[in-house]
Amino acid sequence: MSYTQAEKLQLLMLCDIYKALGIKNSFDPNLIDEAVSTDNTWAIGWQYQSLNDGSEKPAHVKLFADTVEMYEMLEYTYSQMSAQDKAHVATAIPYFNPKTSLTFPGFDGNNESEYRSVGEIFKLMGLWQNVDLTRNSHSQKADMYQDMLDIYTPARKNTWSLGVGISMPSFISVLSV
Repeated sequence: MSYTQAEKLQLLMLCDIYKALGIKNSFDPNLIDEAVSTDNTWAIGWQYQSLNDGSEKPAHVKLFADTVEMYEMLEYTYSQMSAQDKAHVATAIPYFNPKTSLTFPGFDGNNESEYRSVGEIFKLMGLWQNVDLTRNSHSQKADMYQDMLDIYTPARKNTWSLGVGISMPSFISVLSV
């Protein structure tokens, strides 16, 4: 969705009215306010399917969502491994630590602000509540995440199975990026 300045002003003023009057309806004025104010208007169609105009989500939004899903699947895969497999992973991946290596590191607060604002919107939407979506990685990560996804996406499609996750070689390859 794309709005003119006048339309944005109207939406923001309506959000203010909703908030001031305490209107509880099917629309969240805080989410709409944030989406319009930060030019993340894709979130309105994502949250409210009846308002979805069918347009593609911006590439940075897709990268963010795919990355969080990938980290969840990596954590799931690791949780399904035997102690022997976990020991193999610890030796195969340099500096592997299950507490940090399997946790979504976030995006850089200084240089990846477009991703950080996506995290704020997803948080307002109540998505991935067990993940810190606004975490500051203190270093740029988008290119690394894309490299990881280039390995993970085909592995998810071709090697994933319930009770296992993705294959061990794919798991190691993704986390070795």
